[in-house]
Amino acid sequence: MTHPAGASPQGRSPWRRAVVAHAVVVLLGLAVLAYPFTFGAAASLTCRGATMQPGDVCAKAGDSGTQSYAQRAADARNARPVIAVGGLLVAGFGVVLLSGELRRRPGGGADAG
Repeated sequence: MTHPAGASPQGRSPWRRAVVAHAVVVLLGLAVLAYPFTFGAAASLTCRGATMQPGDVCAKAGDSGTQSYAQRAADARNARPVIAVGGLLVAGFGVVLLSGELRRRPGGGADAG
């Protein structure tokens, strides 16, 4: 069975698959960016599945010490900007990939004449 030039057996061109893949990267980056302000902003802290209260102490894995509720809360607060920046970088990378792919669209674009 033959297919038109540039088309895959599924009927989608490699260019279209690349555009969809890059758009997914953008969406994943935006989801990571939103996480610290939505689900990651939950007020409850946990230690091995148990909800912690102020004054509680959590034993670290491998008996390497303990972490207080205040320390765990500070770590969670400090991680939010790092996660948000990571999501922003992933989304930005996806935008760069997507815009480059859209510029070289097959059968059209600036070079078609």
